Amino acid sequence: MKKNTKKSVAKTKPTQPAVLRVASPITQAESMVENLPVRVRDNRLPAPGSILTKTYRGKTIEVKVLENGFEYEGKVFKSISRVAMTIVKRQISGYVFFGLAK
Repeated sequence: MKKNTKKSVAKTKPTQPAVLRVASPITQAESMVENLPVRVRDNRLPAPGSILTKTYRGKTIEVKVLENGFEYEGKVFKSISRVAMTIVKRQISGYVFFGLAK
């Protein structure tokens, strides 16, 4: 006879969604980032020029939304998930991390 054992599930604290603030509209010079193709924008993303602000482990994180990427700590990333993975040092959805998922 088999025993029904429950697998333990890792409990994680729900994260707070990021705060969105619109800085100034992005200029043409700022939006031109070399080596990054312009793609169709996901409707979950805020407008270019916006800044996503999130507190993670006591540190305030600010990510600027560009026309064809995201700027974090002076580096340009092609996806919001790559920014989130850089911050938490593991695979994670950027939409979930920043509270942009529907």
